[in-house]
Amino acid sequence: MEKPLKFKEIVMPYPNPENTYTDYDRKLQPKMVFESEDLIKFYLTHRKELIEKTIKKCEEYLNADDWMEEETFPRIKDLTGEWYLASVTVRKQDKEIVVQLYLHFLGYYPKGCARKEIDDYLGMEAWFDYDPVQKKFSFDGFNTDAI
Repeated sequence: MEKPLKFKEIVMPYPNPENTYTDYDRKLQPKMVFESEDLIKFYLTHRKELIEKTIKKCEEYLNADDWMEEETFPRIKDLTGEWYLASVTVRKQDKEIVVQLYLHFLGYYPKGCARKEIDDYLGMEAWFDYDPVQKKFSFDGFNTDAI
């Protein structure tokens, strides 16, 4: 039985000075929303850890046999394995810090389709809560969508 691909990050080359939504066609760097300057530093300090945890959770989610079936979305065989960071939001909520990372995964499309042969396919938005007392992230879940 097929298993999910190992994912590879694509770093988008173009600055996003208007801080708008990005897609594979425009190749803009992620939209970044931070409630304060100290949260930018917080994110940069924890970026690598957050990305690694997010990809691990994506792999676990997509490893389910359900995604191997022909009539499901997403289908593992339609994924290229490449992804990019589309947006980051970091804010304080009560005594915790909430981090939202929205990743776009690329997929294959059939020739003759209105889309390019490789284009945006799956969006996965991961939510984390950070407890500053325990200095620990907890995964809060996913939102997924077809893009």
